[in-house]
Amino acid sequence: MNARAAPGPVGATHERALDPHAPRDLLVHGAEIVDVITASTYRGWFTVQGGRFVEVEAGEPPAGEALAVRARVDLGGATVQPGLIDVHMHIESSLVTPRRFAEAVLPHGTTTVLQDPHEIGNVLGAPGIRWMVHAAQGLPLRVLSAIPSCIPATSADIETPNAGIRPDEVLALAREPGVVALGEMMDFQGVLDGDPQRLAVLRAGAAAGLSLEGHVPTLTGPALSRYVAHGIRSDHTLMTPAKLREQLRKGLWVMLQEKSLTPDVIAAVNALPDRSRVLLITDDVMPNRLTGGHLSHVVATAVARGWDPLDAAAAASLRPATYLGLRDLGAIAPGQHADYLVGERLNAFPPRQVVRAGAVVAEAGRAAPIAAETPADPLLATGFGVHEVPAERLALPTGRGRRTVRARVIVVNEVNSFTRLEERDVEVVDGVPLDTDLALAVVIPRASLRATPPAGLDLAVGLVAGLGLQRGGWASSFAHDSHNVFVLGRAPDAMASALRAVLAAAGGMAFASDTSAVRLVPLPLAGLLSDEPIATVAEAFDALEQAVREAGATVKHPILLLTLLPLTVSPDWKLSDKGVVDVAGRRVLAPLIEA
Repeated sequence: MNARAAPGPVGATHERALDPHAPRDLLVHGAEIVDVITASTYRGWFTVQGGRFVEVEAGEPPAGEALAVRARVDLGGATVQPGLIDVHMHIESSLVTPRRFAEAVLPHGTTTVLQDPHEIGNVLGAPGIRWMVHAAQGLPLRVLSAIPSCIPATSADIETPNAGIRPDEVLALAREPGVVALGEMMDFQGVLDGDPQRLAVLRAGAAAGLSLEGHVPTLTGPALSRYVAHGIRSDHTLMTPAKLREQLRKGLWVMLQEKSLTPDVIAAVNALPDRSRVLLITDDVMPNRLTGGHLSHVVATAVARGWDPLDAAAAASLRPATYLGLRDLGAIAPGQHADYLVGERLNAFPPRQVVRAGAVVAEAGRAAPIAAETPADPLLATGFGVHEVPAERLALPTGRGRRTVRARVIVVNEVNSFTRLEERDVEVVDGVPLDTDLALAVVIPRASLRATPPAGLDLAVGLVAGLGLQRGGWASSFAHDSHNVFVLGRAPDAMASALRAVLAAAGGMAFASDTSAVRLVPLPLAGLLSDEPIATVAEAFDALEQAVREAGATVKHPILLLTLLPLTVSPDWKLSDKGVVDVAGRRVLAPLIEA
């Protein structure tokens, strides 16, 4: 890993901290210090000067004037552990701006993140990425950034993109502050097929000294080897014991998010003689879940399911820092940035106190006030020119009356985003299936909703089974990864009502249980983000998800799944504006076989 990934070189302030005659800003004693390097704890003390640890020692500190300090704190036996470092996540998935995200996660002990702003990148391209990088500067949360590698996630023959990323843009963005990585290369098939654009982006990232991040949901054997051989360093997709062992054997760093923390995977981790390449990360955290924890929740879940507590702490601090070459982060040790958590015990979340670079940034579950404002930029104005789409356009194009059609149906499961495809004979009336297990679904390109009259839309309406939805309609301008507008439901009238609410709000998520009762989460910034406090967004999100559940949805995380159904790199079958997407085969099929 290139040294450019470090948070910053050793500066003058740090040099003064090493002067034996300089007074320390802070001396903390009576602490149970967590040593993630040797996987142990000890009673000790430490000093902080210029935002970094200087002396870190066992036992009691020198008495009296033997060490000049400006302030002393006796923790009375409380535990001190390194701040949590999340090296694979997307701020936009929490539907809020970076400053609001910082307010939300700092109280839970996250002090550093590596954001991959590919949501806004897919909508606004390089200017949107640059905006996210700049909006994340000057916050008490340390935010490093990855340049999204897959914009669009697949190609224009699979779905209509809203933006792209060029190699020269990668090189330019690599010079922005805090940029240390090239984000997850999701188009693994394009890499294997030698797609010139994908390979050029990878080469640009490597030339800029960036960490090349991976996304490998299905590859194994020689295909996986060929993918990794391009210099890709990590994977964070749904894990199994066999997949974990193969990826580690082939040199990848394995990142486990909550959905991968199954008993068999944790048993496989525990059986490893060396876990130094196994990390804990969050990936996507919706706003209502963010209020109850961030990376802290993943650590607590891992421990509850059998992961050693000290090892879990290391997997969320020292190892992520090591992975990114952040030599002065991740441990309580001399010269490291003084990022630490104070709690009653190891992994006690939320911590009693959160300290970043020697300054208290959260206490008793609340973040300290953040002075930084979200940068205003007309770039983020969504500007839908279309106000509504007629309900009949959201039904299957089978004409009026009752008839039977042969259709391709995307079938979801109740646990994750993996899908399968079935061919069924479907009885419809006026384009609406009679089977209450079937929902209508359509992806509408953003560009069409900006300029093209609704009558000119050529919509590929498909069918989705397994959601449990019995009534109503859903619409969202947040729909991975291209973030075209996704509409789904049992009733075209309700679908049209939800879509109307999203268009009127200049972006958002909406559910209409009928044509009048509409729940909305406004997302006016690029149709993806809100600058409201996380509690406000989470409350609206909870009400929205509750409305979806009351309409019959039985899947574990209904809104998360609804945002992933248009994700054309997620196994195995998804929906785009072109039709049903065979993810592995990189082809599009018509939703109707016989109309």
